[in-house]
Amino acid sequence: MRITKEEMFLAVALAIGGFILSSREFILWLNQYNPLQSLFIYYLMMYSALYVLAKFGLVIYKFKIDSPTKVLGLMMITFAFFIIIDWESCYINEVITGSCSNMSNIYFGSEDGATWWFWSVYMGITNIEYLRLLTYVFTPFALSLLGAYLVSEVRLF
Repeated sequence: MRITKEEMFLAVALAIGGFILSSREFILWLNQYNPLQSLFIYYLMMYSALYVLAKFGLVIYKFKIDSPTKVLGLMMITFAFFIIIDWESCYINEVITGSCSNMSNIYFGSEDGATWWFWSVYMGITNIEYLRLLTYVFTPFALSLLGAYLVSEVRLF
């Protein structure tokens, strides 16, 4: 497998972003704002992150999609990005209210919500910090590496 330095940095940047943006301190800070303010912060962060990643050559612009594997690769990178920047999982509700009970499945039907659910329900992980690291750090890292591999021109198969 051949991954470029930029693709590896993208995976690391997403893992670090996931670690910071899923911290209890950040989640509780974000929770103090009303929905409109939170949405503004969300889009400001998304724009800033994409701009900075692009400046470092970590986001692909003017990219020609000419195969189904490139589409899949870009979807994986996008999914990884939205895991770290969405806040719609059981973890977020646990941090803010102390419970995940009485929450709609639709609320958790987001990138981070579904990933949290996968690790907790399908894989049986119960430790909240392990779930946080698997959801917000490991999964975006792995998905962005696999996505970068699928997007790259060089393939082993």
